[in-house]
Amino acid sequence: MNPVTKNASTPELVKQSVEDIKELIQLEVKLAKVEMRDQLAQAKVAAVLFGATAFAALTGAALLLVALALAIAPTAIPALAIGLSLLAAAAALGFAGWKVLPHTALPRARRKVENDVRQLKERVA
Repeated sequence: MNPVTKNASTPELVKQSVEDIKELIQLEVKLAKVEMRDQLAQAKVAAVLFGATAFAALTGAALLLVALALAIAPTAIPALAIGLSLLAAAAALGFAGWKVLPHTALPRARRKVENDVRQLKERVA
């Protein structure tokens, strides 16, 4: 953005304002793209963690069912322990995936645009 001179004519001021607005919009779009890439990377990590959660939960549930089926035999305790361990791991992975998942879309870009709009209103008023 170029500084406005005191002796600039109205058409020059309008032209400069349009150029400044165009530059501001380009910068906001760049910021939004960077922020979307960051959130997409976080969503990928969350998806992997949720996939591991599903695998561990299904495996744990299957082992618990095996333990239930073997409850009459003395070998049920190891299967029960493994099943509970996998379910605990599934809970931990699910929690980790939830924490990594972006919960709001483009928060930095939104704050920047709101700030720019507020400043523009103050300059116009």
